[in-house]
Amino acid sequence: MNKVFFVSDLHARPDSPEREAVFKEFLKRKLMSGDSLYILGDLFEFGFAFNGQILPYYQSLVSVLTSLQSSGVRIFFLPGNHDLWMCSYLARRGIRIIREGSVITVLGKKVALYHGLLKEPDSLSRLASSVMRNPDCVWLYSGLPQRLGFALAMRLSGFSRRRNKPFSKRLNSSMIRKTADEAEIIISGHHHERLVFKLNGKLIYITGDWITNCTYLEMTKNGLEQRIFSAKP
Repeated sequence: MNKVFFVSDLHARPDSPEREAVFKEFLKRKLMSGDSLYILGDLFEFGFAFNGQILPYYQSLVSVLTSLQSSGVRIFFLPGNHDLWMCSYLARRGIRIIREGSVITVLGKKVALYHGLLKEPDSLSRLASSVMRNPDCVWLYSGLPQRLGFALAMRLSGFSRRRNKPFSKRLNSSMIRKTADEAEIIISGHHHERLVFKLNGKLIYITGDWITNCTYLEMTKNGLEQRIFSAKP
């Protein structure tokens, strides 16, 4: 194992191609054979397979990931609330799928991985989460025309983001999900802030995002560091 990278919240979408271009440049420059990449959710703004087919725009990004994996990079995907439905599609292309709260050993450290570390803040959010995980609802939605389904998802996505308060303003011990006791380090995506703090004896890292920050975590034998990627030479 060379280096281990943790990223989340690219929210790739057709009307923001520059964001995806920067992320692809990051993949090209930073990942080499023998490295590992953990994607902690929301890689796509709306990752959904309609009749087994994803939005054509996303095929380029998936191709880059599968090409990296063929070159010796180990890629793991933990689905977020925007791409819960991509697991089967990505697994068929060789991407390893991991679950919320999975504990992995990285360079001798026990690391617990999450997409969202905080509990759902209110009843509406909890209801939306239940609907998105309901297989019957997913099946019904998959029957929509792809263009209509994507447009509807974009509208709902914007509404959800406007409702949420910043992670740092909602943070208290009662809001943190129960985490694995054996983990020394906890890493979470979803919250779109670049943070590191200690809680109950555990180091907690929030990965940030690629919408405004282009942040990631890099782990080597010297430790875990927060970094900002710049596409400039």
